[in-house]
Amino acid sequence: MKESNTSGDADLSFYLADLDGGGDFILQSKENLIIFRICYLMMSFALLVAGTAHETPQQVVTRYNNYKAICDGMGFQNVRCKDPIAFQSSLTKTLQNLKNQEIVIFDKVSLNEGNAYDNISGIFTAPLDGIYSFTWTISTTAGKYFVTEIVLNGQYVTYNFADGRGHNGHPMTTSHANIKMKKGDKVWIRTQINYGQYAHGTNWCYFSGKKM
Repeated sequence: MKESNTSGDADLSFYLADLDGGGDFILQSKENLIIFRICYLMMSFALLVAGTAHETPQQVVTRYNNYKAICDGMGFQNVRCKDPIAFQSSLTKTLQNLKNQEIVIFDKVSLNEGNAYDNISGIFTAPLDGIYSFTWTISTTAGKYFVTEIVLNGQYVTYNFADGRGHNGHPMTTSHANIKMKKGDKVWIRTQINYGQYAHGTNWCYFSGKKM
């Protein structure tokens, strides 16, 4: 069993191999720890009975499923821990003179585990509750600038200022944000005010993220 203590509200995370081989059980709060212990004992008992009583395999499965149904009703979740949520995308087309708060769509996807990033809308939708880590890089050109911000459900989180004024070549700036999200929450990159003068295409600008 693996135990970790996270910062903030001091949630607890516990991982245990699923008894029926479907994945891993995850518990992420002190309250869920009680449910975890109850459910683990109940479902372990269902398997123990098979070795101490004359039950058929079907009867054991039925008993286990009945206990599992009770646990599901108590809010005990079975989540596949082994399936990662991560994406990597880039910008293929040069962007110029974008409107106020226009979404920057990183259209080329090289990784999209969990299919949470939409390269048509440029929006990432959280498939699960958790903390997600995002990074984006903007490359502009000499004499221009491109200011962007990452938003959670439309609310500003932090920004990126790629400024090519007084520089040669293609100045590049990277920003990072860790965001606590609920299932269904959305994150995207947009221009700040009307400061989207020039963003270099041909995969020089990137947007990536993953569930921590």
